[in-house]
Amino acid sequence: MFNFRRTFLTISLTLLSLAFAACGGSSTEPDPTPAANVEASASSASEAPQLAVALASTDLAVGENRVSFGVIQQGTGPIKNAEVQVQTFVITDAGLDGPKQTVTASFREWPGGSGGVYIAQLSFDQAGEWGLGILLTQSNGSLAPATTRVQVQEQSLTPAIGAFAIRSENKTSKDVSDLEELTTDTDPDPNMYSITIAEALDQNKPLLVTFSTPAYCQSATCGPQLGVVKDLKSSHSSDMNFLHIEVYDNPDEIQGDLTRGKISPTLTEWGLRTEPWTFVVDAEGLVQAKFEGFVGPEDLELAIQAVLQ
Repeated sequence: MFNFRRTFLTISLTLLSLAFAACGGSSTEPDPTPAANVEASASSASEAPQLAVALASTDLAVGENRVSFGVIQQGTGPIKNAEVQVQTFVITDAGLDGPKQTVTASFREWPGGSGGVYIAQLSFDQAGEWGLGILLTQSNGSLAPATTRVQVQEQSLTPAIGAFAIRSENKTSKDVSDLEELTTDTDPDPNMYSITIAEALDQNKPLLVTFSTPAYCQSATCGPQLGVVKDLKSSHSSDMNFLHIEVYDNPDEIQGDLTRGKISPTLTEWGLRTEPWTFVVDAEGLVQAKFEGFVGPEDLELAIQAVLQ
């Protein structure tokens, strides 16, 4: 019988050890399979397509993390909707410690079918450098491996799950003469700019706050993300607050020239370095879910239902 876990472990450890050694570290890897199986796995890996992992998550910390990544095949491009498993390893001075966790990743397509990412819920029990072993099952049943290294921080740069949301005094529609001074959304919902985050938290209601710049988004997902949020708002606005914070503090002055743009101080307060970001906060003001990058309506609906119960 084919031992999937054993083959996965062999390929992941082999590739991660090679990557670790290439960066100047030592490598002491266990021998999880007989030599013949190791050679067969290495041969299989060498014949597999050359894959690269494009990590989309930038804020990994000790604890539970929603890790998003793309898998790219050399000469072909991104691979969508494949069966993908992820294993985690701690990179130490002695080599690799693990696997610590094995999970199946799920593919989330971006709006319009322009792309997407794989999502894996990973738990890191210590700060430092970790290795991710990715194993993709191809349509013909053969296995294709890839690896990447990630840095795990002791604490998240953004508000952590279970932490209190930042009580930001962001600009609102009461501070400007036109919503163009608050957002690059071409069809803004005035209600999403009517109160500050602090005021929303004082209402003791759940809150969804999304940070994005529809007109100047680097990933081209900010507009679709805001659209998803507005659709969900239409179903839940009586039970919770929905706010949009524009990435730029002076969107009306940019006029297509991002060198004029000034990052909103609210993003700095929340520790955000990428966009879009979306947070779901419960009635007690505690962050219960956070999403870096585009998150679809299904995942957001689940997060909303969790804070409405």
